[in-house]
Amino acid sequence: MKEIEFALSNKKSFLEYFHSKFPSFHLSNVFYRDLRYALKYYLNSNKFSPSDAELEAVLRALIKEMVTDGILKPVSDGVWTLNYSDYRTKTPGKPVFKEQ
Repeated sequence: MKEIEFALSNKKSFLEYFHSKFPSFHLSNVFYRDLRYALKYYLNSNKFSPSDAELEAVLRALIKEMVTDGILKPVSDGVWTLNYSDYRTKTPGKPVFKEQ
């Protein structure tokens, strides 16, 4: 299926799309429903129109690949931790006050 090949070969692009549409950060929880909606809109924006069954197959393959790569770490059914250091937030430091 061409949608699966496209999604698997463009994981980084999908993650950037997902990050732009759904608030996600390094070590934040990611939910199945959010991944499903993001994948649907990502494929639609790239001129693919998968049926619901095809979308589920693509999503299962993509999640399996991202778990294998260590990008997603399973927490429970339908919940993963995003292990993607590119989305790490800056460590807050001591605020800087200007003397007047």
